[in-house]
Amino acid sequence: MIDLLALNRSGPFKRMQADDLLFVEYKCPSHDDRAGIWSELNYFAFCTSGRKMWRSIEQEYLVEAGCALFVKKGANIVHQYFEEDYCALMVFLSDDFIRRFMQRFADLTKNTGNTATDSVIPIQWDDHLQGYVNSLASYFSSPATPNEQLLQLKFEELLLNIFTRPHHRALADYLASLNDSRSTDLQHIMEANYAFNLKLEEYAELCGLSLSSFKRAFSTVYDMAPGKWLSEKRLDRAARLLQVTDKHVNEVAYDVGFEEPSSFIRAFKQRFGTTPLRYRTSPV
Repeated sequence: MIDLLALNRSGPFKRMQADDLLFVEYKCPSHDDRAGIWSELNYFAFCTSGRKMWRSIEQEYLVEAGCALFVKKGANIVHQYFEEDYCALMVFLSDDFIRRFMQRFADLTKNTGNTATDSVIPIQWDDHLQGYVNSLASYFSSPATPNEQLLQLKFEELLLNIFTRPHHRALADYLASLNDSRSTDLQHIMEANYAFNLKLEEYAELCGLSLSSFKRAFSTVYDMAPGKWLSEKRLDRAARLLQVTDKHVNEVAYDVGFEEPSSFIRAFKQRFGTTPLRYRTSPV
C-alpha cells in the first residue's frame, strides 16, 4: 500500500510543516485507477479540482471540487478518475495535536457521545470553509514561508471552525472522543483496517506501538496472534461478499486485502474447504 504521509512529505508537492503538522498542495501523481493508501496521521482533504473516491470498509465517498473529507489515521482504497487532474489541499494532524487543542479549548470541545464509527467523515462545505481554503491557498502562492507559530494557528483555526459550526457536529464529536480514552485505540484501528493489505509493522505504527508491544497488546485484547486474526477476519468478510455481491473473485480478493488471487483462493479453500466460486453457489 502507498504510504500517503511519506509521499506528501517527500513528493514533488508544495508543503508547509510545523512539528507533526503538515499542509500540502497535493496533485495526484498516480496513473492507476485504484490504489491502496494508508497514513499514520489523520488528514483533511479539500478537493479543488477533479474527482476521487475513498472507500472504507463500510462505504464509498466521492469527492470533487468544493467537497471535503476528514479521514482517520489508517487505510483506504482510493479510485481515481481521469477526466480532470485531481488536486487538493491536504492537512495532516496527529491525535496528540487534537488532544492538545481540546485541552486549550475545553469549553468548546465537549463530546455528546454520538461518535462517527466509519474511518471517513464527509464535511459539509460552507462559506467559512471556503474562506479557510482560500487563505490556505494564498500561503502556497506566496514566496515567503510562514513561521511555525502561524502554521499552528492555521491548524487551530480549522479545528475551531469544526467545533463551532453545528453542521460539523459528527466530526466534532469524533475529535472530542479522542480525549476520552486511548485504551481502545488498538481495537478500533484493527476493526477499521483489517481488510487492507497492511504489514504488522504498519498496524503497530498506527497504534503508536513497537511491533513487539503491538503483538503483546493484540494478544491481550483478542487472545490470538494478529496474523491468524487478520486471516480469519478477511476470509470471513470474503465469504459474506461472495454471498451478497456479484463481484468477481479477483475483486473480492482485493477488497479483503489479498494482492494475489491465487493466494486468496488457496487460503479460502483451506478455511472453508471449497473454492470461492463453489462457495458462492453452495455455501458451506
